[in-house]
Amino acid sequence: MKLLKQPLIVGYIVTGIIVGPSVTNLIPADGALEGFSHIGVALLLFLVGLGLKPSMIREVGKVAVVTGVAQMMVTAIGGYFIAIWLGLSQVTAFYLGIAFALSSTIIIFRILYEKEEQDTLYGRITIGFLLVQDLVAMFFLMFLSSTRSFGSGNYISFASALLGKVALVVIGLYILIKFVIPHVDKIFAKNKEMLFVFALGICFAIAAIFHQLHFSMELGALLAGVILSVSPYQREIALRIQSLRDFFLIIFFVVLGANIHIAEIQNSIPLIVIFSLFILVGNPLILLFVMRWLKYTVKTSFLAGLTVSQISEFSLIILGMGVGLGHIPEAILGPATIVGIITITVSTYYISYNSQIYSFFKKPLHMIFSDKGKKKEEKIIKDQFDVILFGSHRLGGGLVNEMLKSKIKFLIVDHDPEVIRELTSKGLNCIYGSADDADFLDSLPMRSTKLVISTIPELDVNLSIIAYKKKNHLRTNILCIANHHIHADKLYKAGATYVIMPPYLGRRFMADLFKKNKLDHSKYKEERNKHIFDMQYIDELS
Repeated sequence: MKLLKQPLIVGYIVTGIIVGPSVTNLIPADGALEGFSHIGVALLLFLVGLGLKPSMIREVGKVAVVTGVAQMMVTAIGGYFIAIWLGLSQVTAFYLGIAFALSSTIIIFRILYEKEEQDTLYGRITIGFLLVQDLVAMFFLMFLSSTRSFGSGNYISFASALLGKVALVVIGLYILIKFVIPHVDKIFAKNKEMLFVFALGICFAIAAIFHQLHFSMELGALLAGVILSVSPYQREIALRIQSLRDFFLIIFFVVLGANIHIAEIQNSIPLIVIFSLFILVGNPLILLFVMRWLKYTVKTSFLAGLTVSQISEFSLIILGMGVGLGHIPEAILGPATIVGIITITVSTYYISYNSQIYSFFKKPLHMIFSDKGKKKEEKIIKDQFDVILFGSHRLGGGLVNEMLKSKIKFLIVDHDPEVIRELTSKGLNCIYGSADDADFLDSLPMRSTKLVISTIPELDVNLSIIAYKKKNHLRTNILCIANHHIHADKLYKAGATYVIMPPYLGRRFMADLFKKNKLDHSKYKEERNKHIFDMQYIDELS
């Protein structure tokens, strides 16, 4: 799987199929490995919880919440009716709809960071709505594990018991996060081994308490992670537990694969094919429509849509929990796991080659979804500007402030409608548009512009701006960004005036800082205060 550039999760499941009863029957039938697989899931959810800080909802932003919730709702409803159409029971259809609405945080994060696209607009939105999905999954796990009577029809007692237990859990979590953990973890943090043992102790102690409350132990582990997420030692805990989690999680996915029976798969071919197509084709289209409704460009919407074309490890955990609670038949796990293998495999190539896929579908996409906003643009672009700034996220925020101080006439171009609304409210000249759209560039006063600055870290976008300059024989200077020296080299060869490389400039700045300040504490403190002051512009305009 590594040679095929696939996530190792796929390899673990396939290994499970090979060593399971369907092929070689090497895994013992006494269920000894089941306990290890439960520990793996508990540790996975514990680490997920460590990343789910209570303040996260405020941090991810409105767009992430809207896209995450809207995509999940539409996919869940669509999945439910597909399952009903295939003849499954209402409870099973409900489970499949919810489970298949989730996308894999682990896989998407890994590929985005490998491609260095986590800081692009679509990357930031994707990371935001994946965190929202993790929160929704957490509450759904709490909902599931509260009782075994979900399928019995006794909904009043079910709701009462659930509300009581949730209230008890919320109060307990608040007390622990506010008054207990901040004081206790300082004691154990003095020794790294003690911190590791303390974190595991909290994880399994709360998991055991939840088991006694007739919640699942996995949910307890998840909330134990949320409790420790406020700790200043959260990152240290996560790093130490990660290798232990990986070991037990391998066993979970191998056991999952071993429980797949070929006969069940043969009887479920229609379900596998239809749901795989629904997730691989339907999910990207759903998110594309949602983001176009929110006024994002076709390219941003399309690239973000490709990221949700697989089911999550959470999906299999939820279905496994449903089987364990007796809500759904065990026979559904095998086909669902095959859907997982297919969608994870294909979506890996979707995300890895997203730019090429977009280029292939660019013409039909723009025929169906044309980017709007030309009337507003025409009012501004008749003016002349000294500087055109593409992208006001992070680096752009500081530049805007500097240009305002210098009284330079500038125009901001951004493809994030939220940023445009913010800039407009501050009375700044700005246009909604995409820098890699040649027709859009034609509408800008590029000929009279002395300097073009692109803070967009995407190679193809910056190459498009440089190509436009060359094609129209413009004498404009172009400053742009590259996260990799190979990209910087390509941009220089294409004709960029100067390429800013944050890793390179960071090293150079560090050397200059040391050369300037040596061992003088007061000078470093002065630089620190300047940095803190400058960060406010990042917060204002990012």
